Amino acid sequence: MKTFVRSAAAVLSAALLCLNLYIELSPQYTVGPVWKLAFAAVFALVLAAAFFFGVPRSSRQKRRHDYVLILFWYYVWVLLNVLFFDNAMGRGFSPDWTFSAVNLTPFRTIHDYLSAYHYGNISFELTVLNLAGNLAAFAPMGFFLPALFRWQRSIFFFTASLTLAVTAVEVTQVYTGAGSCDVDDLILNLAGALIVYLLCRIPPLWRRVCAVTPKKGD
Repeated sequence: MKTFVRSAAAVLSAALLCLNLYIELSPQYTVGPVWKLAFAAVFALVLAAAFFFGVPRSSRQKRRHDYVLILFWYYVWVLLNVLFFDNAMGRGFSPDWTFSAVNLTPFRTIHDYLSAYHYGNISFELTVLNLAGNLAAFAPMGFFLPALFRWQRSIFFFTASLTLAVTAVEVTQVYTGAGSCDVDDLILNLAGALIVYLLCRIPPLWRRVCAVTPKKGD
């Protein structure tokens, strides 16, 4: 019975992933942030059943690593979709760009959004989507990178890696026309990831994070 449940959950996980890919990449569908989060939560729960239902604790270590690895690649897919292809975010490639799409002045865009909301020029939802959304976009990296890659447990390498990755995304967005290149996006993206990273460094949590990919001999 346990094997059957795990097998059924594995098939359902694969079906959910295919459905997600189809809906997100189909131009006739627009999936908002709330539905994206809800779908991700359902996928994570079903996948957890496929890996852990009825499995003894002593046999869960390898499964735990593989489970987190799959969630990591699912998160990378969701992130790339939001950054480059997502209809809900108005993404799409348009190689024509100008330097007006580049902001290299720290905190200017953040100030502009807060000022626009203060004077009633934009909605609260749009302000949250752009500011809190940028904080949240790379935040899961604060868990995934140190959990899966031991060398990323150094705050120096973690910060350097995230800075390079976000900078590459910003430059690619402006050159492809999928978005703007904004230093404030870098600040918010990096801040969100560092907040999660520092929370994970709390000793009881850090032991669990490091247990996903333990050192050899542990």
